[in-house]
Amino acid sequence: MAEEEKEKENSGIWYSILDTALKIPGAKVDRDDFLKKGLSDCGGDMLAHILEVGPGRAGIPVDTLDKAADKEIREHTAVVTGTSFLAGLPGGIAMAGTIPADLAQYYWHVIVIAQKLAYIYGWPDLQGESREDYLSMLTILIGIMSGAKEASEVFKPLCESLSKEAAVKKLPAVMLAKAGVPQIVKQVAIRLGANLAKQGLSKGISKIIPILGGAISGAVSFLTFKPMAETLKDALRVDIFPLLTDQRNN
Repeated sequence: MAEEEKEKENSGIWYSILDTALKIPGAKVDRDDFLKKGLSDCGGDMLAHILEVGPGRAGIPVDTLDKAADKEIREHTAVVTGTSFLAGLPGGIAMAGTIPADLAQYYWHVIVIAQKLAYIYGWPDLQGESREDYLSMLTILIGIMSGAKEASEVFKPLCESLSKEAAVKKLPAVMLAKAGVPQIVKQVAIRLGANLAKQGLSKGISKIIPILGGAISGAVSFLTFKPMAETLKDALRVDIFPLLTDQRNN
């Protein structure tokens, strides 16, 4: 298979997984609703300020945010190792279509924790101005979780651009374009798809049988999910939160 065709196939694998996981109820995290619950101890007036400018610009101590992040990571890590999550949803396993149930479950949690951590440390609404922007940012965040070098390289300048802007509730498409996200996200999608292909998806999503026993066992899920979430937490803590805090102090 030509290299270009292989890259297209790998990218297609990634977006098929992403699209399927996003169809499962609860995959899209509402920023304001989540922050209201996750930082409810901050009080009414402060919480309203947090929703407007984000936790970093609002002056929330990083220790408070770390506790909120750790709580979410613990809860999702515990659930991701179970087997009842997808089966208990409306429509059950049919929600996953031809994608293995455990794989859909795993990436549902990956997508959700990526959004929650981003919002905790000050990111604006990831759904941005279009669905394409949303998929791009999810791909970059999950790329960081998975150790994709390309994702880390574009994330830092994107954080710097964001910190220089006035508080925004939705991520501007122009900011993504200036940071080179549209170009980099293609590379990250190819890498993520290639990783999934190694798990038995090389023939393409449409040819996968409904359940591949043991595709991702509970043990493997446990051993991979928590480190990935911690990797993203550290990146957000280092690359975006201090910049937002510095802007507030200047």
